[in-house]
Amino acid sequence: MDKNRLIYKNPVFLMVCTLIVMTPLFRGSVHAWAQTLIQIAAVAGVIVLVINKDRAEHGSSFAESDHVFILLSCMLPVLTVTMASAVFSPGTNLPVDGVLMFLTYLAVFYMTVHTVNTRAEQRTLVSVIVCTAIFISVIGVLKRFGINFLWLWEYPDINWAYYKSLTGPYVNRNHMAGFLDMAIPLLLGLFLTKERTREKNLGMVCMVLFLIVTQGLTLSRGGWTATACALVFMMVVLLFQKSFKRKVFLIAMAAFIIVGLVLLVNTPVVKRIMTLTQQDTADNLKNRVIVWEGTMKIIQDHLAWGTGPGTFSKVYPAYQKPGLSKMAVYAHNDYLQFVSDTGIFFIPVMFWLLYLFFKTGFKKLKSRSRQKRGLTLGAMGGVVAILVHSFSDFNLHIPANIILFTVLSAIVMTPDRKR
Repeated sequence: MDKNRLIYKNPVFLMVCTLIVMTPLFRGSVHAWAQTLIQIAAVAGVIVLVINKDRAEHGSSFAESDHVFILLSCMLPVLTVTMASAVFSPGTNLPVDGVLMFLTYLAVFYMTVHTVNTRAEQRTLVSVIVCTAIFISVIGVLKRFGINFLWLWEYPDINWAYYKSLTGPYVNRNHMAGFLDMAIPLLLGLFLTKERTREKNLGMVCMVLFLIVTQGLTLSRGGWTATACALVFMMVVLLFQKSFKRKVFLIAMAAFIIVGLVLLVNTPVVKRIMTLTQQDTADNLKNRVIVWEGTMKIIQDHLAWGTGPGTFSKVYPAYQKPGLSKMAVYAHNDYLQFVSDTGIFFIPVMFWLLYLFFKTGFKKLKSRSRQKRGLTLGAMGGVVAILVHSFSDFNLHIPANIILFTVLSAIVMTPDRKR
């Protein structure tokens, strides 16, 4: 039987792909009803994995040692910090919603690691992510010109007309930019590391350019910076790889991007940069600093265990300093918010996971398989991008984006199988 057809008989893999596609379309899945659907899908996926003893049918020959490694080194530290924070946090009630979402993301990671391992599944997953990025970009362009064909993507109570930016199905342009942060490097990784026909190369170049232009039109400074950092990371890695034979092409592409950025200086897009310190209550550095100061105070008062997973919006009002015209719901810095929620023990866990991630990723970049190298490089680039973006925004608190982040992390952390 054609191995490509096996992916359609793997319900868990199809569930992972469905989550990637649907969660951005549900307004980023920030509402409770969308998160409930995600939780149901995650529980169903884990149940199917547990019941299905014959995983080899789906191409998942998962060794027991690999199973233990993933559970103990990746999932257990996160689960321990989360549950300890929930139990020992000062709140009178357990932060149930926050704990459930943490468990849901762990379940998605577990599902991805156990199901995305054949070459066909890897190619399909990349296609799903890239096509989703293109689709939400098209939605953003159409909405920019007043064309909206689904009521779900209408936001009468929010006026983004001043920015004239692309938001797609998301409410906030920065979160659409966050999804593109991760999709663009993934597409570039496969494009740069594998030889294809001229027609396929041209098609991939057009897709990359379209997504980069769309990223620019989101007018998200964090998105621009994150994507640029991811591209620089990927270029440096490729230039130091002996197996990479297209160094001249890579340098030419970098020069092309630099020239394009220089030309953009004379366009209205760059005027967004000048608003960095202006009095824009929704998005400026001064207001974010005020929120960060309040978040730091929360951390000082709840240093060990935090206030509980997902409790920031309930705790922060008591710590908000004067100067903001409205109450902040997020810290606009994922690292500060995670520490304020779960305590200082989150920091060593984060560094441990980053160490494992990059150690495994750089090891996979030595693989003889060009597809594996490209997929790993693209996933690493996407993770680097969202980690950079998280210094000034809260993409890792938007379910649609953290699910994609989780999937990319699982792609890198998935142990190699011997067939």
